[in-house]
Amino acid sequence: MTTGKTFAWIFLLHCMTALAGCAATRVVSQHPLLQPDDKAPHARVYIMRPGTERTMGVADNVVDIALDQQHLMKLAKGQYVLVDLKPGQVTMTVSSMTSWGPYSRIKEMSRSQAFTFDEGGTYFIVIRPVDGEFRGVYFLPRPVDIITARELSNHLKAVGKAGDEPISQLHG
Repeated sequence: MTTGKTFAWIFLLHCMTALAGCAATRVVSQHPLLQPDDKAPHARVYIMRPGTERTMGVADNVVDIALDQQHLMKLAKGQYVLVDLKPGQVTMTVSSMTSWGPYSRIKEMSRSQAFTFDEGGTYFIVIRPVDGEFRGVYFLPRPVDIITARELSNHLKAVGKAGDEPISQLHG
């Protein structure tokens, strides 16, 4: 193999590794609304991001999810997580990049939704894309019931704590 081909393969492998890292779901461990103690009052919240029927460009990258304006996680398409949160009212904001306008410029889009999580409750939030065509794609966090969550989770990868407690094994 020539030096040029070797370099090309190494570069390609490096790029693929870098892109795989971009698609990883990551929950921060130190958020003031996370409840690390299972014996303390908490609500169980599953956050799901289904796949899409077609590619959506930069909007397919991970979305940022914040609770009360503080970063909680990055969530990849086709995955879901479980977080234990302190009970109470919270505003969830989903931010993502999108391509917009006639020249396909890149900009950030954000949408927020208020939720109330009761002690001992289990909640299912779906992050759904809304394609505004030339205005770009944004994501809305919306609650769903357990039946809808089970159906959606059949097509998603459970990440982190959700892998130990998948939606498919919940009763209710």
